[in-house]
Amino acid sequence: MTVGILSMQRVINYGSFLQAYALKNILLKAGAGNVRFIDIKPGRQLEGMENHGFRYRLRRLYAMCRVILRGDMMAKRKTLRFMSQVSRKIRESWPELGIDDDKSIPSLVVIGSDEVFHCCQPTPWGYTPQLYGDIPEAEKVISYAGSFGHTTLEKLKKQGLDTEIGKTLSHMDSISVRDRNSYDIVKKLTGTGPEIHFDPVLIYGFKDEIAAMQPPVERNYILLYSYPDRINNKDEIKAIRDYARSKGKKLICIMSRYEWCSQAVVCKPLDVLRWYKYADEVITETFHGTIFAIITHKPFATIGRDSAMAKLTSMLKPFWLDDRIVGNDNTFGRIFERNIDYDSVERVLDAERARSVEYLGNAISGMIR
Repeated sequence: MTVGILSMQRVINYGSFLQAYALKNILLKAGAGNVRFIDIKPGRQLEGMENHGFRYRLRRLYAMCRVILRGDMMAKRKTLRFMSQVSRKIRESWPELGIDDDKSIPSLVVIGSDEVFHCCQPTPWGYTPQLYGDIPEAEKVISYAGSFGHTTLEKLKKQGLDTEIGKTLSHMDSISVRDRNSYDIVKKLTGTGPEIHFDPVLIYGFKDEIAAMQPPVERNYILLYSYPDRINNKDEIKAIRDYARSKGKKLICIMSRYEWCSQAVVCKPLDVLRWYKYADEVITETFHGTIFAIITHKPFATIGRDSAMAKLTSMLKPFWLDDRIVGNDNTFGRIFERNIDYDSVERVLDAERARSVEYLGNAISGMIR
């Protein structure tokens, strides 16, 4: 049977692409005959999070004034050109996902994974009940490893959405989330605790793809994976550069462009894992950047960001790896002195992989008559 994935597969982000790719392959393993992607139906823009109109233009103007005052106009232009190249590479890879313009809705829809429940942020689609299970065309709707990101119950109440979202979620056939914050929100809104599963990238693992990857020309490097321009604190930059220099390694950045790195890589999504595979160490400040390090068995350090701490710690604690998060002291050296027992990590993953396939397989088999 055909299963539909309702996700953020068109977002220009390597993590969004690879989690969509992974979930598709997990569903095929779980018994789906075919998997196709469903685009998000736009809803309404929430107050203070508009992506158009006067307030949006005012926020953009304010951000541009800050760039001008910091004297970063030239660097910003280079970043925009770089991200245009990254965008092109990701869009060129969409056929690998099987993204098409078919608007039909399969009988079984899986919402996830990514931050599909994170409505308190500016997005092109705003707040849409569709992402919480309001899909009347489908016979069965479940979620897999969905996340509220850094949307909190308090933020939902402030927007007057808590009751509406709770009722919508309650009509789903089963709910799976990927972090404790999302678990707590669902339980408080519906009265029932959802299942917790790992992100699809961890579950799928990309083992065959990674094993077949040949080394890039560059060697002897530390890979830096971050969102564009997010590493801008002088102390953080100095700590990263000093650490790389102490190890005699080049700094190569991906998904971002920094003047203080040796090279900024533009590549297709699957090639991100090639650069990870052959890196000596990894420094990142993103959720999926951390996951890429885990599935390629790399020594890593993750810079903690308030907006990502809940999902990061929920993901790392089952592996006893929450000590890989870098605090305000920027102690990269002490973190990299500690080895990671990836045999133990894989044992945890093997159990979670079986549990995830069983969860999705039960949903699929329940639809086959």
